[in-house]
Amino acid sequence: MAEETLQFFAEILRSNTSAMQLIASDFAIVNRPLAIHYGLPSVPPGKAFQRVSLVGVGNRGGLLSQGGILLANSDGEQSHPIRRAVWLLDRVLGTPPAPPPPDVPILDANDPKIKNLTVREKMEFHREKAACADCHKDIDPWGLAFEEYDAVGRFRETWRPSKGAKPQPVDAIATLPDGKRLEGLAGLKQYLLLHHRDQFATALTRKIMAYALGRSLEFTDEAAVLNLSKQFADSDYQLQTLITSLVLSEPFLTR
Repeated sequence: MAEETLQFFAEILRSNTSAMQLIASDFAIVNRPLAIHYGLPSVPPGKAFQRVSLVGVGNRGGLLSQGGILLANSDGEQSHPIRRAVWLLDRVLGTPPAPPPPDVPILDANDPKIKNLTVREKMEFHREKAACADCHKDIDPWGLAFEEYDAVGRFRETWRPSKGAKPQPVDAIATLPDGKRLEGLAGLKQYLLLHHRDQFATALTRKIMAYALGRSLEFTDEAAVLNLSKQFADSDYQLQTLITSLVLSEPFLTR
């Protein structure tokens, strides 16, 4: 799964096509075990990765539905919408939420009061606590859009709140803080591409620039970030253009 993400990024870089495919793409880079895991058309035997068309496959494409991303942001047994939401806000949009206060209570999954609640009901129960409500009202909806995917990234239509419980339909409908209603991950991807394209491009620029410089970005880097982000957007978000512009920038040349 980790290799899938690396190979996917490399394919976009190598082909020099739009980096918006990191949000939504019509192809995946998988090997046979991953193709079987995702329920995709089979690829030849072996562990070699190859490009597979996703035309007609609506539940894959881009980083957000990759198993490595989804598994890293779960507890290994159940999906974890809050972790997935925080990852999205931080890594994709560059707006990490504030860390929780040290005294915020953690929900006990075995508590009889919440054990058999739906994911949405558990999140609503958590927001009843004053210490949690202010932040979680802006975090939780982003995570609900991922609920069509289980802890290891398999697409699902039903889920079980606990072992032995009756399967329930997945509820992946989310209403974002701005009032926009999303239906699952497909709706989230479309929303990001329509309304947060430049924000994602700037966040990606910051991540790649910090990696290239080998340090965290500072206030004095802001002008370069804005300039690089504009060149990136003007090139239809080609990664090769972003990297070329970056290595010719003053912060890189004087690092």
